[in-house]
Amino acid sequence: MKTAKFILTAFFGAIIFGQKGEIIPLSQKVGLTLDAEENLFYNVYSDIDGFESAQFYEVSIKTVITRITYVQYAQQKTSKRKYTMMEFLRMKEAVDVQPFITAEDRRMVKENLTYLQTDEILDGIQEDQYVTIHHRSGRRIRGTLKKYSDKMLAIQTPVSLEKIPIWDMESISYRESIKNRSSWEYPLYAFSALAGLALAEGWNEQTRPYIDSIWHYRFLGAMSGLLAGSEAFQTFNVLTSPKKYFALTPEEMDRLKE
Repeated sequence: MKTAKFILTAFFGAIIFGQKGEIIPLSQKVGLTLDAEENLFYNVYSDIDGFESAQFYEVSIKTVITRITYVQYAQQKTSKRKYTMMEFLRMKEAVDVQPFITAEDRRMVKENLTYLQTDEILDGIQEDQYVTIHHRSGRRIRGTLKKYSDKMLAIQTPVSLEKIPIWDMESISYRESIKNRSSWEYPLYAFSALAGLALAEGWNEQTRPYIDSIWHYRFLGAMSGLLAGSEAFQTFNVLTSPKKYFALTPEEMDRLKE
């Protein structure tokens, strides 16, 4: 008898959870789908890490089923929660008494949902600049950012071109923009030319060539210094530009693999 009751309970439970029913809004302030920003703002499912969205289905006049989508260990998953109508109405009331979420609220909430900004931030990093990436495996990868597309970073290191999926990126250090410090351009060119000339003089002192060769080496040294001045100026601009640091938690990294 007990076995029969258990089977019947499990059977009817499966029917309830298996059917969707009619989608109903949690609140007019939310709509038919509760998104990640609304969830954080209204504090609905604070116990679910990696929350993405939730929809509410009225499967009977007494029962509401919530279908929750979240990310765990880089995999998108779903779960369901069952509520009595009274429990659902209490959740609804908790949202109704709060103000409407505004665009500014969403912006502020989004700052706490770092993973939502990842694609936008990485897409905005200037290519061909030196970056440092902390891999979730513990490796530190330094090199030139060649390209970012399809959630993949292409980093040119001294030995190879590495392609890193963003869900394996624990953090990245980069420069948001390269400052053009034009006031330093001529002094750096002059310094480079003088450095080249000084090297040529050092060579002349060591080898003591004929007078024609002395001036030849001086000319070569000065010209080499001027040519190096361009690289020195660009390097100076990069090194004096402020660095930005962007990091993700393990949960946020997992959410990016969708």
